[in-house]
Amino acid sequence: MTTEPGNLAAFVDGVALPEEAARDLWKRFSEWMGEHKGDMEGFGKINGYTQITPEFRGGRAVLIAYTKEPPPAPPPQKKPAGKGGGRGRMGGGGRRGGGGRR
Repeated sequence: MTTEPGNLAAFVDGVALPEEAARDLWKRFSEWMGEHKGDMEGFGKINGYTQITPEFRGGRAVLIAYTKEPPPAPPPQKKPAGKGGGRGRMGGGGRRGGGGRR
């Protein structure tokens, strides 16, 4: 018997399912998607999930499902001051001398 995890995993509301339950969810999800191309929302509705999405994490296929509203996405990271977005060394935001390629 091996102690390494399988290639499939599933989380429901942030809690990892036991391997057998994860495989069953993947089996049902795969069958649904084979018959209803791209309809993750439909699978979620008939199985009691508000959202379900497949991901790839650490070499494993992972289903992420929520039975209630998923947590909000983290806010976008701000760029450090002085990096990009400014007017640069030219001061006017353009090239000096008016030449150059367009």
